Amino acid sequence: MEMNAALEAQIRAATPDASSWVSANAGSGKTRVLTDRVARLLLSGTDPGKILCLTYTKAAAAEMQNRLFAALGRWAMLGDAELRAALRALGEPGATIPPVDLDRARTLFARALETPGGLKIQTIHAFCDSLLRRFPLEAGVAPRFSVLEDRQARALREAALDAVAEAEPAIFGAMAFYLGGGEPDPFLAEIAHARALFAGPFDAASLAARLGAPAGVTPADLLAEVAVPEAALRALIPILLDSSPAD
Repeated sequence: MEMNAALEAQIRAATPDASSWVSANAGSGKTRVLTDRVARLLLSGTDPGKILCLTYTKAAAAEMQNRLFAALGRWAMLGDAELRAALRALGEPGATIPPVDLDRARTLFARALETPGGLKIQTIHAFCDSLLRRFPLEAGVAPRFSVLEDRQARALREAALDAVAEAEPAIFGAMAFYLGGGEPDPFLAEIAHARALFAGPFDAASLAARLGAPAGVTPADLLAEVAVPEAALRALIPILLDSSPAD
């Protein structure tokens, strides 16, 4: 296999006895580096149950797990020459990889499958969920809590909006002013995200300070500051009438 600078950097990042920080563009091989690193950790004798891989999305976790099991499963079926070439391409050192290492590589697929709970390749949310379920009292949560999915949260926000529209039409009308005719859920999600700020009474002075506005400012004050005077607009009318579309 022909080596280049990018491939050499990927092999260095996948070295199991080094601490690595990888930053690269999409499609540049980050998932491959992580998969190779896990494979080399297993080759070095690391217990599969002591390896933890965290990703942002379920799709990324599934892709990484599929790649890893595909590689380990392929190793179990290769002959000595093909397996040596695969391990050298991975970055394993040595001109001649001994037969005992080849035998260990062929058993990794079965070891990964037999690991209690499976290889821990999961999202950050799933990892935090597992920690909270193991230590609910220490975390101050109910032992049998359930995670609110995005679809469920959206349904609850929509139900809350319907309840406000029915019980408090004046409040609903005031809220609708800020929706701009768009989908209401992003606005409702922002309210839910900042719900702690709504716990106390409204403080106009604090809001003005956060916005960098003078205390006591009114909508009329803002309009007078930024709006073009009516006389100036009227003076523009004859100029615009005499102009062409190319002006």
